[in-house]
Amino acid sequence: MLKRLSFALAVLFCIFHCWTAMFGAAAGIGQKAIHLGLVLIIFFLDYLAQEDRKWYCRVMDAFFILASAGSLIYIMSIDKTIDLRSGMIYTYDILFGVLLIITLIEATRRAVGKSLAIVVICFIVYGFMGQHMPGFLAHVGMDITRITSVVYLGTDGIYGTAIYASASYIVLFVILGAVFNETGVGDYFTKLASRAFGKFRGGPAKIAVVASGLFGSISGSAIANVIGTGTFTIPMMKKCGFEDEYAAAVEASASTGGQIMPPVMGATAFLIAEYLGIPYFDLVKAALIPAVLFYVAILMTVDLYARKNNIKGVPESELPTWKELVKNVYLILPLIYLIVSMSVFKMSVTKSGITSIIATIVCTLFSARNRITPAKLKKIVKASINGAKPVAIACGVVGIIIGIVMGSGLGFRMSSVLIQVSNGHLGILLVLTMVVSLILGMGVPTTAAYLMLALLVVPALKQMNVLPLAAHLFIFYFGIISNVTPPVALAAYAAAGVARCNPTKTGVFAFKLSLSGFILPFMFVYNPVLLMQGGALEILQSLITALLGIYSLSAALEKFVFKWNINQAERLVLLASALLLIIPGTITDLIGFAVLLGIFLIKTAEEKKGNYAKA
Repeated sequence: MLKRLSFALAVLFCIFHCWTAMFGAAAGIGQKAIHLGLVLIIFFLDYLAQEDRKWYCRVMDAFFILASAGSLIYIMSIDKTIDLRSGMIYTYDILFGVLLIITLIEATRRAVGKSLAIVVICFIVYGFMGQHMPGFLAHVGMDITRITSVVYLGTDGIYGTAIYASASYIVLFVILGAVFNETGVGDYFTKLASRAFGKFRGGPAKIAVVASGLFGSISGSAIANVIGTGTFTIPMMKKCGFEDEYAAAVEASASTGGQIMPPVMGATAFLIAEYLGIPYFDLVKAALIPAVLFYVAILMTVDLYARKNNIKGVPESELPTWKELVKNVYLILPLIYLIVSMSVFKMSVTKSGITSIIATIVCTLFSARNRITPAKLKKIVKASINGAKPVAIACGVVGIIIGIVMGSGLGFRMSSVLIQVSNGHLGILLVLTMVVSLILGMGVPTTAAYLMLALLVVPALKQMNVLPLAAHLFIFYFGIISNVTPPVALAAYAAAGVARCNPTKTGVFAFKLSLSGFILPFMFVYNPVLLMQGGALEILQSLITALLGIYSLSAALEKFVFKWNINQAERLVLLASALLLIIPGTITDLIGFAVLLGIFLIKTAEEKKGNYAKA
């Protein structure tokens, strides 16, 4: 009975969001409140429906269901009068505000993890105890009335920008991803990558990189991507000779990068566009070159590893045929439509999302294998609500943090402190921002990490005249890269679980493979041309030198360049070449290229003399 009720509410959830996407969002706070309220009710209802739950756990589940429903009904009932109150707070405001805050924290603990829940509790304590805090952390303090006003009723709190993005954009692409999976679109990406790259040297790893990039852009979760594509690619890599940990690391790195790969870029990209106040497609266009460079870097490193270790491609007999791919080419049309609708027809993200769902259904209607059946529709509903739960809960609970930060003025003071510590030096400020981003991103969903960082550190970057787009993408990258940064490299550990290998060693390999992800943000901050902010010739020069720099870096990491092993001295020279090519400027580019060319000429001369170590 409870499971049926949960599923019925999930169906209502999907219908509500598809309907409002087509015909307009619910007025006032309605869209956001219904979105979060339904997610919380379904979330705790699923726990209550578990038959093996102890009685006291079921009592708590029932309490949180009632609290979620009560806070939803109450906020909907006062929605039209909030702006007319002149700041007055009533007892019921405090009651339902506190209930929602407690419910969100518990949902976060279960759905996202203890780390984010603890962070939120710390911020609430900070709000209450501000007058007792030292230095720049000090503020006048916030009582329960003030916290309720800001967090529950205010536009910067739970029902602020974060939950708006989740309710308006993100949920549609979660549904689209579920539709893609059940109609075979996601599987087609993997087959296309297999056919295109499988037969080449180190083919299985290249399949993993390309397939994970395509699939991960839509899934929006590094761990979900690892599980989704890794169960296919990791065994294939191991079979062809890749070390277990290396195979897992390739999948983890490529899956993590899916969130920076256009056109969807996971969930956080919608928030970035919302914060910057720019069309979503403008963000996608700006993010294209760095994303391509990230994946090219992994492909280069994998290719060098495969050549060094003499790893062949996948046998032709095990690859899908071009005939099969051409026969099912219609499966890629929905993705093409999604891109064209935003870039050519200039549709809003909401309209592009909902019409892409419709386009996918229409494209697969005449295929018995891929059309949506009642059984598939049930899976789509379940996958949609399961995908929406952690994102909506994270966005809701981060609203508490945003409310406290805005209400206490911490965001403004943090920016001043960062600038003082960096002594006004942009390089030091960027390193500090990187460290803070990695720490806050460890074990925390990218969406939550980005929102906290956008409040705390982006203002400091803007004060140092960093392009706003570059500033937001800088923290976005490092929030994502934390998924493969030890000690809390969640994507790497998930991949190690699939590969059944050492998670620590996998984390180290994944960190090395993703090293370009640590360098690229610095590159586009110092050289915004990489974000399409310049003329065609400038962009072309920056792209070519960035590719050469990334190749030098990959070669140094693998201790292997072109077709030769290298010694430690040559490795250091390649690192210097990479640095010179990465630093913007024609002179440094020419010197870096000359160094790389010099290495090539030296190794060629050694080969002719017979004094070389060739793979």
